[in-house]
This record gives sequence, C-alpha cells and structure tokens, in this order.
Amino acid sequence: MFKFVENNKIVIQVILGLVALTFVGFGVSSYSSVAEDPYLVKVGSTKIALRDIDRELDGQPINADARQRALEGLIQRNLILNEAASTRLLVGDAQLQQAIASIPAFQDNGKFSLDKYKDFLAKRQMTGPQFEERISRDLLMQNQMSAFTSGQITSQALAGRIGQILGETRTVSAMVLTPPAFASQVKLDDATIAAYYKANTAKFKAPEAVKLSYVVLSQAQLAQSLNVTDEELHKFYQQHLDQFGQEQRRASHILLTVPQGAAPQDVAKIKAEADAILKQVRANPASFAQVARARSQDPGSAEKGGDLGFFPRGAMVKAFDNVVFQMKPGQISEVVRSEYGFHIIRLDAIQQPDFNAVKEQVAQQLKLQKAAAVFRSQSDTLTEVAYQQGDSLKGVQDALKLVPQQSGWITRDPSGQDPLQSNPKVLAAAFSNDVLVKKHNSEPIDMGNNTLVVLRVTDHQPAHQLKLDEVRDAIKMQLIATEGAKLATAKGQADLADLKAGKPVTAQWTPTHDLSRQQAPQLPVADLRAIFGADVSKLPAYVGLKHDTGEYVIYRISALKPAPALTPDQLTQLTGLVGTMNTNAQVAGYLKALRTKYPVLAGKQKLNSQSQDE
Repeated sequence: MFKFVENNKIVIQVILGLVALTFVGFGVSSYSSVAEDPYLVKVGSTKIALRDIDRELDGQPINADARQRALEGLIQRNLILNEAASTRLLVGDAQLQQAIASIPAFQDNGKFSLDKYKDFLAKRQMTGPQFEERISRDLLMQNQMSAFTSGQITSQALAGRIGQILGETRTVSAMVLTPPAFASQVKLDDATIAAYYKANTAKFKAPEAVKLSYVVLSQAQLAQSLNVTDEELHKFYQQHLDQFGQEQRRASHILLTVPQGAAPQDVAKIKAEADAILKQVRANPASFAQVARARSQDPGSAEKGGDLGFFPRGAMVKAFDNVVFQMKPGQISEVVRSEYGFHIIRLDAIQQPDFNAVKEQVAQQLKLQKAAAVFRSQSDTLTEVAYQQGDSLKGVQDALKLVPQQSGWITRDPSGQDPLQSNPKVLAAAFSNDVLVKKHNSEPIDMGNNTLVVLRVTDHQPAHQLKLDEVRDAIKMQLIATEGAKLATAKGQADLADLKAGKPVTAQWTPTHDLSRQQAPQLPVADLRAIFGADVSKLPAYVGLKHDTGEYVIYRISALKPAPALTPDQLTQLTGLVGTMNTNAQVAGYLKALRTKYPVLAGKQKLNSQSQDE
C-alpha cells in the first residue's frame, strides 16, 4: 500500500511552529518574585517579556491559555539553552547549513531552493542571520536533549511483563452498603442536635453578601443583532477558506520506486524509464490509467489506474504535495522525485468545501468581525456614562439600550458556575469601598471574550451567626450521613470478614463483569488497585474499601483470565511506549534540576496584561 508519510526533524517542527514546548507543572504562581525592570519572568540571566510571548504567538489565536503555554515553552527553552551555554556547546557552520538545507519547506524536487528560502524569510520579515540564529538555537536544544531522546534501550522482557499485567482480566461483582440504608438506625434527639450546633457554631455563620444590579456589553450579543447579505457571506468565505474547510484534490500517479541506498547509475536508469513513460502518456493522455496498471510500482493504486482519490494539502509527501497543488485538472506533471522514487502525476479533479454546509458558521464569524468596531465604540460609551452617572445604571441603560439584570445573594468567595459568583474581578469590584460603601457604579469589568460588565450593589447583608432553627435540618442530615457511614463501614467490614471465612452473608451483588487495568470504566483508582491487589490464589476472593462518600464496597472476584500472548507488533509497540515513559521521566527530572540551577523569577509585567508596551 502506498502511503505518503513525512518525518520532519524536531528542529524543523519547532521553527515552523508545529511542536508546542510544554513546561509541565510550573505555573506563574510558582515563580519566585523579584522587583527589577519590567519583564515577565527571568530564567537565569535571560529575561522573557510580553513582547516575546506575542512574537511566539504570532499568527495564532491569543487567549490566557495560549499565553500560558507560550510562556512555559519559553521557560523550558531558556532553561535548556542556559545549560547548553554553561557546557560551552556550539553549533558548527556545516551542521547549521545542513539543517537549513534539509527543511522540506525550502526544497524543490528534493533539492534546496534559494528562492523558496528567500520567500520564506520575506513573508516573515526576517533576515538570514536572524533565521540562522533561531535554527542554531534550536539545534543547541536538540543536541542538549539528545541524551534523552536517542539511544534509549528498553528490555522486551520488562515490556512483556507489563503487557501481562495490563492484559490480565478479573471477573468481578460488587456489594454496596450506603449510609442512607442505615438512616433508620441513627437515633437523634433535640439535645444531640443542639450539642452539635454549640460545638460547631463557626460552621453556621452566614458570610457577608450582596445583591447586584448589572449590565452586560458583549460583542457576541451585538453580533446577533447584525444582518449580513449572501454576497458578504460568499466574499468572507472565499477570504477565509482555511477556516471553513480545506480544498481537496484528486490525482493519479505512476510510481517507479528507488531502493534505499541505490547507486547513482541505478537511480539514473530509473529516472530515464520515468522520462520515457512521461513522454508516452503525454503523447496519449487517455492511456494514463492503462500505463499505470502496467508500469506503476505502487501496489495500492496501480490496480486502480494510479487513482489516489481525494486528499487535502499536506496529506502527501512535500515534493508530491508542492507539485499537485499547483496543477490544473487534466495536467500531467514533470517527473517528480520523492523519498519513494519517481512520480508522474495527473491532476484529475479539484473539490472545494461546501459553502452551504458551513454558511451558518461563516455568518457567525462575519457578524463577530463586524461587531468588533461597534463593541469598541460602545465600550468607550459604557466607560464614560457609567462614571459620569455613577449613582445608577439608568444612564447606561438609556445610552446603550442595555437591560439591567439582578443577581441573588453573592459572597466574597468564588463559587459555582455562575459567571458573576465565580469571577474574582466581579467579587473584588462588588465588595470594594467605591461600590459597596460609596454606592457608585463599578468600572467596566473585563469578563473575557470581549464581554464587559458594569455593576452596582442593591442590597447588603453583613456576616452573622445563623440561629439553631435555621440550620436544624442541615445538622440532622449531616449527623445522619456521618453516623450512617459509620454503620455502613462496620457492617461492611463484618460482612467482608465472614465472606473471607466462608460464612454465608445476605447480600445483593451486582451482575458480574470483566475488568482489566486497561478497561475499567468509571471505576475509582483506589477500587481498581484493591481489586488487582487482592490475593487470588483461592477463588472467590473478596476485598473491601470505604469511599469518601461514606459508602462501603465489597468486591467479589470470581474468575481470573491471564493476558493473551502479545503479538510481535504489540510487543514492539509496548516496548516503545515504555521507552517513551522512561524518557519522559528522565526529561522531567532533568528540567526540575535545571529549574533549581537557574531560578525562574517573576518580574513586574503580568502575563495577561492588556498593555504590552512596557
């Protein structure tokens, strides 16, 4: 079967933005703080500023998560480069030239193209030395990490043992004892409830709370009120085809394979055969399919007359892809050299994305774009009116036709999924001196996604102690749950002991089902460990454990099925996976050590600051 697979080097993936470098486990809050000139963080002696984040995200969607990933990638990169500099690692001219020349984006029919290189630099407004510096830096990183990313040896015996553990299956059923089932056995009286209340008065205090009136200005809501014509939709669609679907092309080819390591004279001979075939099919284009069946050495397409079906840009190897996406239907290419051999390509058809299938999505995006200018203008108005008429929201309502909304009681602590109650900026504004005490409107609060909120307090409730009668039912439910859980655990442990001793127990078992370490849907990790940690030398075997919810669960293991023997392909795949896990563990340890050696210090700039001119 003929497959186009392209294996790019790590350095090339980094420079073309195809690999996201992730510094897992270290958020901004974990950086040490230092007060110096404005920058975001400093890694060793290297400063990372907001402009570096913006440069890293050039051409990509920008949001808080993207900025965090970019920052973590830059931190990781600079940790490695600092260590490379300390070991005096250098990149030679020959290595740098070879790396640049091997980048597929700069190649034409397998050879370095100076024109493509210049075009790449021009589109990114970079000079040759700037690009070479970036490549050199990434080669340094690759060299520094090569000890971890190459040469790893994993024992197939170890991989085989892991395969046996992962593939073992145990037939299991369960008995669940729940606290509510023991509620009738819990004896409570008023004295018990009162005693609990007295001992836990701190738990029954109502926190300070406010009710809010607020207006929302949202670009998305503005977009919904806009109308767009079909003509505008088609124009926007054509301008943004990459967002709404990829063009696909259907091609046929004739392949003459070139064995790996073939001598130059043999390659020349195969090329001459390809040239002869090209001359033949150009003289008689209708014979292309017949010639492909007779001469093509691609078993996957030869019997179909060379037909490869439809495919998007990037699905084929670079040399093939570059040619086929410049051709016109019916055109037959020159002889194209790829890693597989020599191709003669005929473009059969071009298939554009279906506009009607994405029309609603196109309209949504166009409306959002149109609404952006309206949102900016109304944002200025919102800011001005909310301040100038700060004693109510009526001015904002009249100026922008925004309808005030009312909240329920809101406390200082973020909670729930409500966008107001869970937003720290909203809570900070609601309980600020200016809004809570002076009764002013808040400044516009950025909620993200081009949404602003202006709020004011309409009611205020100080923190106070709740009376026993207000919390009596809650205390009763709490005591029943606590005591019920104790009774469930006691009963479960007694039943487990009887079952292990071979004594009969009245129980309702769930239907049996097979479990493995790989296939245990929705089963808690602790339960899975208990089941596969149980002694199964004698069946049925039993194991029990208490859940945080108060339930006590007993598992009955009635059968054991050893893992099937791994196929050679499975063993190879698992060996590679174990090797990758080992590599990841070593890299994580290495990065942790580097972070100790080169402290990451926080500067004055904020990652999601609106101003990036510092």
